[in-house]
Parts: sequence; C-alpha cells; structure tokens
Amino acid sequence: MSLQFHFEDLGAHRAVDEGRIGHRLRLRILLGRREGARLHWIERCDRPYDEDMPADTWVDMFRIAGGRSAIFAQWLGTATDEGRIELDFDASATMRLAPDAQRTLEWWVVAVDGEDEDGDERAWAVWRGEQHLLCDGQGQAIEHRLVQIDNLHGREGDPPYPDGFLVST
Repeated sequence: MSLQFHFEDLGAHRAVDEGRIGHRLRLRILLGRREGARLHWIERCDRPYDEDMPADTWVDMFRIAGGRSAIFAQWLGTATDEGRIELDFDASATMRLAPDAQRTLEWWVVAVDGEDEDGDERAWAVWRGEQHLLCDGQGQAIEHRLVQIDNLHGREGDPPYPDGFLVST
C-alpha cells in the first residue's frame, strides 16, 4: 500500500482578542504498519517560536519537542500498534500581531512506514508546506497565506529531505 499525506487547511486563525494570527491545519496519514514507522517533522522558520529552534535552520521538531507537543500525542500513543492505522496531526501555527511583524514558516514532514512482512522496501511519504504572515505598521494582518508545496510518496529508495538536513533514524 502506498503511504500518503492528506492536507486539510482548517482555516485562518485570527484571534484578535488573543493578539495572534495564523492557521490551523491537519495532516492525516494512513500507515500500513505503525510499529517501526518513522516520523520526521522538519521545520524552518525565520522567526522561531520554540526556544530549541534556531532561526533559518531545518530542525526536526519531533526530535526536539515531541514529548511536550500535543501535535505528536497520537503518534507517540500508537508506537506499538502493529497493523494499519490512520493518524491525524492537528497543528496551530500562529504569530503575535505586532507592528511590522512577519514570519515565514516551512514544513517538510516525512513518514516512513513500518517494515512489512515481505521485507520489501518501505513506503514513504513527504508533505511540504509554507506559511507567510505579515503585519503592517499598525500591527494589522496584511498577508496571511498557507500553501501546500509538495505531496510526494514512493516505495523505492529514500524519501527526499531538505538540503543539508542530517537524517537520524
């Protein structure tokens, strides 16, 4: 079975009372075999939102924030499931409204299916997306965009990763 992400833009997040703008999104993936599957939730941001996230550098957020981020709860809670499973990753990517605030956040999410009984090459899937947020001089949102860049899947070879990103299994 081919592994593939399904992207759903759940809509804009404009919480003026909270002083934030951004997007809510869902990535859904169906794994043929959860046990032994791998996840790399790689992000790059020019204005990091996490203390362990360096600016303008691809970093695996699952590795640095997996245990403390609700996004990965379903993944972590199903680690020993042997069979087919559908998982949702619900994310909220927001920025504080402020004069001339701006941010570009990029995602490069890679999933590799668990080993199958035949020992064939594992199925893999890659989802790439990008968010642009921009405020004017008064702190009002003037650019508010979330787009899917790629949705790839395959079975042969290794999945693509960002240039310069060191993959750890």
